[in-house]
Amino acid sequence: MIRSLLCLTALSLVAQGPPPTKPKGEIPSLPPISSSPIKELVRADLSPAETGTPEALTEALYAFISGPKEQKRDIEKIRALFHLQSRLAVAAKHPEKGAFMRPMDLEAFLAFAIPQWEKGFFEKGTAVTVQKQDGIAQVWSPYEIRLVAGGPVLYTGINALQCVWDGKRWWIMHLAFQSAPTTALAATLDGPKPTMTGEPK
Repeated sequence: MIRSLLCLTALSLVAQGPPPTKPKGEIPSLPPISSSPIKELVRADLSPAETGTPEALTEALYAFISGPKEQKRDIEKIRALFHLQSRLAVAAKHPEKGAFMRPMDLEAFLAFAIPQWEKGFFEKGTAVTVQKQDGIAQVWSPYEIRLVAGGPVLYTGINALQCVWDGKRWWIMHLAFQSAPTTALAATLDGPKPTMTGEPK
């Protein structure tokens, strides 16, 4: 169960780069780069409080993806944060080949991420820095990831959002992210093993 933590973070597993399971030297399997765009047409109506500023858009993203185990995420609301032509990119690090980047479309990302979020996932922004010029904004937001509310921080990372204004609301046009495990997770994975007492039979 503990080692499954490396598979639970939609905004951390891919960025972290899972342990290689293929022959030495190969890049590990990751979500597909693209998938059917038809689902992208299904989008919820969001309020100005969720899309009126780049900061509100970022806060809504954290709120929509976070929740306890088995809580269903509102996929239409998550989609509604992103422009139809949006893209995502994960900056990852392979243990042998080093740093690499994986681009993907929104549907490919959600197909991978939502089952992981619904195992219990809380992502919280620790700061938001915005550079804005008219209808374009760059958001830089470091974050913390927990598997239960109030639990230990298992991953930290950074979200870089490029947002655009269409005259009515802000959209996420591009999201790049990267994360790394904390010492709390490392201690959980690499802690001392229980010892047997008494003589073996």
